[in-house]
Amino acid sequence: MDIRNLAALLLALASPALAATTTSVVDIPSRGGSQRILYVVPDAPRAFLVHVPGGDGVFGIQADGSMGTMTATCSPVNHQRQAFAAAGIGIAFVDAHSSGSVREYADILEVVRYVRARHDVPVWIIGGSASTAAVAFAAATLPESIPVGVVFYSTSQPFSSAFAQIRRPAFVVYHSGDSGQFGNQVYNALTAAPVRERLSLSGGTDAGCGFHLFNGQESAFSAAVVSFIDRHNAATAIAQPNYQGLWWRSPAGSESGWGVNITHQSDTLFATWFTYDTDGRGMWLVMSAGTRTAPGAYSGKLYRTTGPAFSATPFNPAQVGVTEVGTGSFTFTDTSNGTFAYTVNGISQSKPITRQVYASPVPECSTSTSAGATPNYQALWWASPSGAESGWGVNITHQGEILFATWFTYDTDGRGMWLVMSGGARTAPGTYSGELYRTTGPAFNTSPWMSSGVVATAVGTATFTFSGADNGTFTYTVGGVTQSKAITRQVYATPATVCR
Repeated sequence: MDIRNLAALLLALASPALAATTTSVVDIPSRGGSQRILYVVPDAPRAFLVHVPGGDGVFGIQADGSMGTMTATCSPVNHQRQAFAAAGIGIAFVDAHSSGSVREYADILEVVRYVRARHDVPVWIIGGSASTAAVAFAAATLPESIPVGVVFYSTSQPFSSAFAQIRRPAFVVYHSGDSGQFGNQVYNALTAAPVRERLSLSGGTDAGCGFHLFNGQESAFSAAVVSFIDRHNAATAIAQPNYQGLWWRSPAGSESGWGVNITHQSDTLFATWFTYDTDGRGMWLVMSAGTRTAPGAYSGKLYRTTGPAFSATPFNPAQVGVTEVGTGSFTFTDTSNGTFAYTVNGISQSKPITRQVYASPVPECSTSTSAGATPNYQALWWASPSGAESGWGVNITHQGEILFATWFTYDTDGRGMWLVMSGGARTAPGTYSGELYRTTGPAFNTSPWMSSGVVATAVGTATFTFSGADNGTFTYTVGGVTQSKAITRQVYATPATVCR
């Protein structure tokens, strides 16, 4: 949309009533120092502005929250902070870093994370003039899992290629009397933005902070920004991160031999950790209800189970024993990287993790899509009908034409046992087959954990034949025992995740 004029928008925010706000000075750890912000939080915020200042980039935020620099005095966002608060929009004013540097991407990222960790609402990065390039780079570089939009005002020339890489709602506002702005050029450079709008204001006076910073038209400026956010705030929040898939130690391959399968439905993770006991035998632990404690953070109890042997007919779920052994937590920095921390039998450790990628394409998973004509089978599966044999299951990762299946079940002595089909090849539409392996390795708490200690032994074969997106048959031969079981996706929360 191309809006060239704003004849009557002043009525939108004319003389707003004072809104209840909480204002605090916060020093956020960043780059070995601290990034100071002035944090203005209205009651029940619905969005936040992260304001990256132009000028010299220094607000000069004091311990009492005062800001006395010319950059702060002329900021139209600062002028209108009460109007934004009245509209339910909070503001994080980004000052210089403790090192003295300004407008660094790493610091802006930490501010965005700080806001998102406390308020699960969209964030809009706003800036202009001397901060134009920094704002563009941040909007183009921030992880897609973080819902962010961008607002430019009184912009400098768009020399950077970052403008063409912005794939977020973008708004450009400027004053028609400002000879130093490049609003049209910036608008034209936003070629990848799903939504882009521009607006030219007029009126006010060129004295003091001048047309460049909307002197005398600050209320029209804030009304325009609020109006754009009103129309596109929900769209900014649509892309919620989803962590479903197979994860292992980061950097990739550094501890090959163990992993974590994560199923993500609604705000709950079901994580199955495939590792090794103190005697080297395979061991699996499960966090069946990892609850969301903050954006990108999930925690829950870890359990170990015993049960009937994989070959038991019938498999009686009443014979499955469950023992709580500790806790686990996942903290994700984006949809491909995070940290897995756990305490098991009094032993606490923490490891960086990343998605395991073994084929292309890697599916994208979300709760807002359907299976489509060619289903992807990446999910947690169990015996059909649902709950009939609760206590065992199969985690399937589906990349390209290859399934990576990890079967968590029980050995003949009742101890947990996991087998893996790491290269299940597609042999026909909806059919995948491969060898099954059993591994031994260093105990879960070994430090350093060495992949050279992992030994894999072929113990049989497995075949998955799917009759649809949500149902199939799991056939296997292990140790001379051949069986076949109907399986279905395990759904434990709504909405469930679909990968494509």
